[in-house]
Amino acid sequence: MSKINRSYSISKTSFLGAAMGTMVEYYDYALFALFLPIIAPIFFAANTAYASLVKGYYILMIAMIARPIGGLLFGYIGDLVGRRKALVSSIYGIAMATLAIGVIPSYHYLGFWSAILILIAKSIQLLCFGGEYNGAGIYVVEHAQGNREALLGSFLTATTLLGALLATFIGVILTLPLMPAWSWRVAFILGGLLGLWTMLYRKNLLESPNFRPAQLKAHGLVNLFKLYPRELVAGIFVGGFSTLPFTTVLIFINPVLMTQGYLTSHELMLLQCLLVIVAIGIIITAGHLADKFLPTKVMQVGVLFLAVFSYSLLRLIDSGVLSLIIVAELLLIVFNEILLGPSNAYLKNLFSEQYRYRGASLSFCLGMSLIGGLTPVIENYFYRSTGSFGNIIWWLLIISLGTFASLKWVEFKNFSKDKREG
Repeated sequence: MSKINRSYSISKTSFLGAAMGTMVEYYDYALFALFLPIIAPIFFAANTAYASLVKGYYILMIAMIARPIGGLLFGYIGDLVGRRKALVSSIYGIAMATLAIGVIPSYHYLGFWSAILILIAKSIQLLCFGGEYNGAGIYVVEHAQGNREALLGSFLTATTLLGALLATFIGVILTLPLMPAWSWRVAFILGGLLGLWTMLYRKNLLESPNFRPAQLKAHGLVNLFKLYPRELVAGIFVGGFSTLPFTTVLIFINPVLMTQGYLTSHELMLLQCLLVIVAIGIIITAGHLADKFLPTKVMQVGVLFLAVFSYSLLRLIDSGVLSLIIVAELLLIVFNEILLGPSNAYLKNLFSEQYRYRGASLSFCLGMSLIGGLTPVIENYFYRSTGSFGNIIWWLLIISLGTFASLKWVEFKNFSKDKREG
């Protein structure tokens, strides 16, 4: 029997249980991005470091397919069995997959099979990611009281960046010259152990006050698509945009700058540490503003800023001047977090409680997988065609305009509904 909390204010224990899981998730996610330039030559044999890096992008793209499947799987658990049960299951899978990445032997020992094992472990990890962030966001926001939904949701989102910050801090230490070549494995093993500890903590959480077991037949997947087509499209674009600048900067641009000698691995870690610290402040500010001006309005501002200013910022990165690179990357991340801050409250209000976990997780994860998984591959194609980061503007514009249109589409639907009911 699930323990149900009928109070509509979240306790510190419940918030901490949700937040620790999202922190571990993004610790693990950032860890792979941060260490990819280091581990790619270890597992993905190629003639150059850049070629190994590109193979790593393809591994990530293939593994990303698992994320929306996980969103659907854990969405069913969350809507039919309980939010708490889904959160316990997802963090367990994340922990075990992260531990596996830390102990898989290199290409030198296993040959091609080392890359296959990395792909399997990363796929399992991303499958479980599919039920983690959105599930925790729903769990937290369902406890919120009225006008504090976006702010409370933004605090949870900020903990994801605390996870990325922890990963970066550990990366700074483990990339010091005195560290052994295998020290990166320590970071993944630590992430797995943190995940297992979080799983044990979550077993004692109360169930969400909004949870009512949905009837599988009455509230099945077909009805989700019939009732919420616009909302699902909006969720896909929100999920995709939420990872677009982050993936562009941390997974594509910075590793390329490192392989070209503009940044050392240690400088790369320090730069990304700065980016994450700034992002935390922007997320909470955006959540606070969203409670005053509505989440969709604040999110649209972030999307428009990226569409208008990203080309100029990418050209600054092309200059190769470290100070200009830092300014440009800071602003790209800021635009991303303006949308991400209110996103938990926005997604929660797109779907009724019987479809909420599935609708939010499936759509958000589809966006992250389709757009996040394709981003480094597509951006690499545009970059290689001219040798300029400015050329990747076309991909950023397509996703930005699609996101803005989907936000307005749902806004128009709700306006029309209110007008009819009025």
